[in-house]
Amino acid sequence: EASIRETLFTLPAWRDSPVICGYMSVRGELNTLPILQRALAEDKRVALPVTVTGAAEGRMVFRALRDGDLTRLTPARFGIPEPDGLCPALTDRDLTNALMLVPALAFDGEGYRLGYGGGYYDRFLDGLSSAGIPITTVGLAFSVCRAPALPREPHDRPVDIIIDERSVSLVRSSGVLM
Repeated sequence: EASIRETLFTLPAWRDSPVICGYMSVRGELNTLPILQRALAEDKRVALPVTVTGAAEGRMVFRALRDGDLTRLTPARFGIPEPDGLCPALTDRDLTNALMLVPALAFDGEGYRLGYGGGYYDRFLDGLSSAGIPITTVGLAFSVCRAPALPREPHDRPVDIIIDERSVSLVRSSGVLM
């Protein structure tokens, strides 16, 4: 795990991104807490996803942590810790040039992922793309979670970079800060 995180920290995308959109790892995912802590220590703005209930297709927003406090998260939908409603939601403008960590059970060589279902990230990323908001998306995975190909739907969005303990793969280069 440490080698994956250290590789992430060497990317120009990490260095140059003012905002890190992370997630709290669950169910055997790579531990993201040290990444979030490092981002805060480097005075980056850290935001975590919050699912919006009642939305027809399921939406999410990213909320910036208040005072860099990772201890005020509460388990929400799917048992994933989220910031509370007092944390400010980021606007598209806030997300410009952000680095977004995208969770997955598996990634293929083209950057497509198998998630837990629901399409939250795909819809969110599609909205940013439609609005012309440049961000860099990164998938963190163990090499055993790499697959030659994964099933995909027309709405699925690949990540730009995949990092595992053996390699870094630039899978999309459209405006990506490698």
